[in-house]
Amino acid sequence: MKKTSVSFRLGLVFGLVIFFTVAISYFYLGGQLRSLFYDDIKKQLYKELQLNRQLLESRPAQWDDITVSDRWADDVGAALELRVTLISMNGAVIGDSYIAPERLPSVENHMQRPEVQQALVGGYGENTRFSETVKEDMLYIAILLGSQKPFAVLRFAKPLSQIKRLETEIRRGVEGALFWSLFLSLIFGALTAVFLASPLRRIALAADKLVHGDYSSKLQVKRDDEIGQLARALNYISDEMKHMNQQEEWFKAVFSSIREAIIVTDSNGVVMLGNPAACRFFNLDCGQMIRAGGAGRKVTDARLLDLFERIKVSDSPIAKEEITVMTDRGERVLQVSAMPVIKDSVSQGTVFVLNDITRLRNLERVRRDFVSSVSHELRTPLTSITGYTETLLEGAIHDPENAKHFLQIIHQESEQLTALINDVLDLSKIESGRINYTFRPVNLSDLVEKTLNLFSRAIEKKGIALHLHIPEDLPYVNADSDYLELVVRNLVDNAIKYVPEENGQIWIKAFVADDMVRVDVKDNGIGIPQKDLGRIFERFYRVDKARSRAIGGTGLGLSIVKHIILAHKGKVEVRSRLNLGSLFSFTVPIVRDNHKTKSHT
Repeated sequence: MKKTSVSFRLGLVFGLVIFFTVAISYFYLGGQLRSLFYDDIKKQLYKELQLNRQLLESRPAQWDDITVSDRWADDVGAALELRVTLISMNGAVIGDSYIAPERLPSVENHMQRPEVQQALVGGYGENTRFSETVKEDMLYIAILLGSQKPFAVLRFAKPLSQIKRLETEIRRGVEGALFWSLFLSLIFGALTAVFLASPLRRIALAADKLVHGDYSSKLQVKRDDEIGQLARALNYISDEMKHMNQQEEWFKAVFSSIREAIIVTDSNGVVMLGNPAACRFFNLDCGQMIRAGGAGRKVTDARLLDLFERIKVSDSPIAKEEITVMTDRGERVLQVSAMPVIKDSVSQGTVFVLNDITRLRNLERVRRDFVSSVSHELRTPLTSITGYTETLLEGAIHDPENAKHFLQIIHQESEQLTALINDVLDLSKIESGRINYTFRPVNLSDLVEKTLNLFSRAIEKKGIALHLHIPEDLPYVNADSDYLELVVRNLVDNAIKYVPEENGQIWIKAFVADDMVRVDVKDNGIGIPQKDLGRIFERFYRVDKARSRAIGGTGLGLSIVKHIILAHKGKVEVRSRLNLGSLFSFTVPIVRDNHKTKSHT
């Protein structure tokens, strides 16, 4: 019965609220719509009057003929579907779209019409009344014509029958909309009452389960009907253990999701609790810690112990202090914040929050090294350019032989500086991922041939013997042709620079290796010492700095090669022996479907 009564009461409340809302809306909207509708018609008529007044700044000379002024009123009235009346300043009607021109002289003087009086006094007038002339209720709006000297009154009139007809149509639409809104709302209210009763019954059953010891439901409401059963269930949600277990699960979820390592120790420095990040960092057993209520391990690192003792003595927190500790993962730089746990003025332990900033500090070191290297590389050619420029300015410019030599050096250093800046910009774009690689099938043979054509003069000048071994049936590779050409160009350029002036030889070979194409660029140049092979692809790393700078090397070419090949999902490697030459190899994937092209950033 109570459940039925709740459904009935809900339905009754919904029905009454909807009924009174619709009724009030109908009467209110009816008046509002009528007012808005009339105001809109008046505004529209007024705008049309203003437009015509602007067109009639002065009295047209043709209006001396009443047929001309009446024809104007007829034309405007037909265009606007209104009654248009022109009234002279003495009240005589000189044009009316509803009256034939021959009847105008017999029309009653309009000087005493209310709207005309208002227009003569204030420039604008309106009135609603029964027209004795056309025998119909009309809405009149009139204004004065003539900005400098008024010469007539222009009046627009709209039959109220048209307005009422439109108002009736709108009201019918509103009534229909309100009727269907009422009907659908009542249906919705009834369905809502029914649907609300169903969950209430389920809530009551859940409350009964709570009464019998099933704590899977949590319901809290005090009422005498169905909701009253929820009120009785509230008394059984006093099981503090259930509440504590729930809080513990939330605590574990939050605690486990924190990226920083968190360690809680007792007053003796024994680790009592740690989140997964701390367990991984210090090789703690999180499972054992939860089961046994502690890890049983003391803080052993001297720096952490020092922090622990300082907090224990001062009872004050420590924020973001950097320390270096030795962990199972090696030496790490930690940013440590520590907070004492105080209860009844007695230290109960300490909470450590440790943020591993080793990678951040390494990145800062790399950045400093990069800035230092760039500064050094820029300083050398700039110093040379400055020195020779000062020498020229001090008088050497008048010595043609030395001046030309100095200018050649300045030009060479400028080219070196330009190459360095271009390589730095290219490497920056490649490392930041701002390059849009367009992968498509690339004919490696054509690409290598195009690259060798660029170096044909340098190869011929040094008398280098070039050995090219690329099979005609070599499959296409999936690559960005421009950047793959940059890789080949850098490797060939290095080979040309470092082969001897006599008997220099370069071998370029390409072949299939599994699902990749491997390209070897080999030379018989000066080679690379074993101790330098591991760093050869680092930025600004040169085996022989003086020789590299003398032949125009920037120290960035191989670093650019490495990043481009990695972006192509390939590998690059080097084998070399001092004074016996070097072999640079890289791989790029074979095209599986020559008709597919894709773009990758």
